[in-house]
Amino acid sequence: MPESVAHHYIFPVYFPMGIPNSDLKAISEAEVIRIFLQGELKSKRFSKDIENAARKLNTTLSIIKNPNITNLEENKLRLDLLNETRGYTSRRKLFEGFPMDIQWYRTKVSKEFLLNDVMYINYDYWIELTNGSRFPKDAVEKVKRDEKVFNVSYDNLLQASEYYKKNKSFDEIILVSDRKKFIVLEGHLRLTVYALNTNILPERISVIIGFSDKMGEWGNF
Repeated sequence: MPESVAHHYIFPVYFPMGIPNSDLKAISEAEVIRIFLQGELKSKRFSKDIENAARKLNTTLSIIKNPNITNLEENKLRLDLLNETRGYTSRRKLFEGFPMDIQWYRTKVSKEFLLNDVMYINYDYWIELTNGSRFPKDAVEKVKRDEKVFNVSYDNLLQASEYYKKNKSFDEIILVSDRKKFIVLEGHLRLTVYALNTNILPERISVIIGFSDKMGEWGNF
């Protein structure tokens, strides 16, 4: 399918009750990788790993900060960076068991869908933070009580919340789905900030979603 057509292709995907079939605009894997790396480069937790990987691969962070996804060499470098830090192409680390047949789209979802139907990754911290539900609305309760999990401070989260209150804008989060369940791949902190600030959220929020019927094979799903 020509790229000009693919970017406007309507893919018939079922969303949970209350969420209509959306206008899903197909995007390339290269764009998803760019968005993922930009998100993690802004993270205090993951930015150092990206910086170290860039040095190891003899490249600079400019290919993340000022990307050109029409440049095949840049795309390959970003792919290598994501594999070095997160095991993307080798399907290790975060991406162990991640399916190969993912179709990526950009769309807008309602704030209700984002807060009530999207789950955190299947990881000990997020399970404990939500008392097992993995829904952000349940994480908020512990955050508000300053009830720490694994003795991890909420300082970064609260700072991000203040940023959002001031700017009313965040980078897109990346979700993955088997067309039944929706999980955050990148953007846990931003999703939690949304749940902390439901009163100022726009009615619809732009996200990236990757679909695969085999997504259940991913270890973190």
